[in-house]
Amino acid sequence: MKARFLLPLLFLFVIPTTGQVEHAPPTPEQCKADADAWGIPTPNVFAANEDQFSNLANAMMRDRNVTAKMLDARNTELGQCVDGLPSGRYAQAHRAYTIAELARMANFMRRHNLMQQFYDEDAQGKRLRED
Repeated sequence: MKARFLLPLLFLFVIPTTGQVEHAPPTPEQCKADADAWGIPTPNVFAANEDQFSNLANAMMRDRNVTAKMLDARNTELGQCVDGLPSGRYAQAHRAYTIAELARMANFMRRHNLMQQFYDEDAQGKRLRED
């Protein structure tokens, strides 16, 4: 995977917090139902799940029916879900969705010829919105 494009974007990825309405955390039943509906793999404590979650990230990178805002909303919910399993189904899915969104951002930057601007500003030490 093009990690060299994704790593710098990780530092730019900020979920907007202004203007958000506070909601009650999802119930365990809602978390499980949504995870099942979204095709999040059910972990197997006896086998590695990395391939399943890598496949989920790849699928979300290409899924034209799931928008970046939907990925954000799912990540917000998954960040509030606790499953208590050693594999961390929701944490792994949260990671997969974040990777997918970062890959989409990197592709956007390449399509719009913004990579050089990113590299130039990064070399100048511009890391945050205030810089």
